[in-house]
Amino acid sequence: MAYDLTLEVRINDEIAGWDVEVTKRKMFGGLGYFVNGNMAFGVKGDELIVKPAPEEAETLLHEPGIKPFEFGGRVMKTWCLAEPEVLDEDNLPRLLKMCREYVLTLPHKHR
Repeated sequence: MAYDLTLEVRINDEIAGWDVEVTKRKMFGGLGYFVNGNMAFGVKGDELIVKPAPEEAETLLHEPGIKPFEFGGRVMKTWCLAEPEVLDEDNLPRLLKMCREYVLTLPHKHR
């Protein structure tokens, strides 16, 4: 499945001003974005893969347009998918920031 190139550009524009290095690589049939070696968020089709802090995941799942992230028949605990309808100019930056803040609390991973 191809991923939404427009969403990729929007994400790239949003993270360009961050003071941390963000790398990306193809995965899940889409893209994964990494901070300090940890996946922070991604793109799957036209949806945003969101990795919030575990305590924020449950709250996010109560928001319209947010659902659990399933891959390979498994529900990925504490990961969410944001549908394209909720990725407006306010919500996309909010979700990306939420992911960045959480992943910066994790130990660095070295490949």
